[in-house]
Amino acid sequence: MARENTNTETPGLLMRLAQSKVVASQKQQPPCPNVLQVWTATADDGKAPAQLTLYLLSDVSPLLSSSDLYDRDVTLHDDDKSLAWVVCSFINGRSKNDPPQKSSLTHHLSHTPAHGSKLVINGSSPRLDKEDDYHGWYNEEHGPMLSLVSGWNENQRYHLEKSYGNVETASFYGFNYYNEHNGLGGPEWQASTNTEWTQRVRSNHEKPNIRRVWKVQHL
Repeated sequence: MARENTNTETPGLLMRLAQSKVVASQKQQPPCPNVLQVWTATADDGKAPAQLTLYLLSDVSPLLSSSDLYDRDVTLHDDDKSLAWVVCSFINGRSKNDPPQKSSLTHHLSHTPAHGSKLVINGSSPRLDKEDDYHGWYNEEHGPMLSLVSGWNENQRYHLEKSYGNVETASFYGFNYYNEHNGLGGPEWQASTNTEWTQRVRSNHEKPNIRRVWKVQHL
């Protein structure tokens, strides 16, 4: 699927994954340029790495051309061998203020994730010849159905561009932001995962999905 932006910049994000918490000084001085928004989260699923710092970027290009920025981050935090970066470009999104079938090309969250709120990140890797079906499913069925889940606020979708460090990756990522109290696991959420189209898309993946659940800690 072609990236849905027409300017010379490549909007996207950096997922910084680690076991140790990010210190305040790093929050004030991000490890990369072009930062639009930043917050931290801790794993709410018992999996590792346990710490996530998320940087929404106006342009991810400086992170793709060289490993220098990642290498500098590693040097500053050489006690955490789990430190990894996942760099993604923005595809599209939707928010609770939009009609269910409408996708947005604005790479900036319409709300500020509150302390304790949930972020569910799903990574999918459809076979190359099935990518169009995957995008159609997410845009036309799965995304709109997730928007019906109680406490849902926003969705952003991304394409993997590059990774650094020892980290499992997927071709595409869906980020869904929920209130602390939400309907995850409830009937609306169950309905969004049990459709015929969903089962077909899952059967066409070249490797298993990656699902992580995070709790936002502070901005």
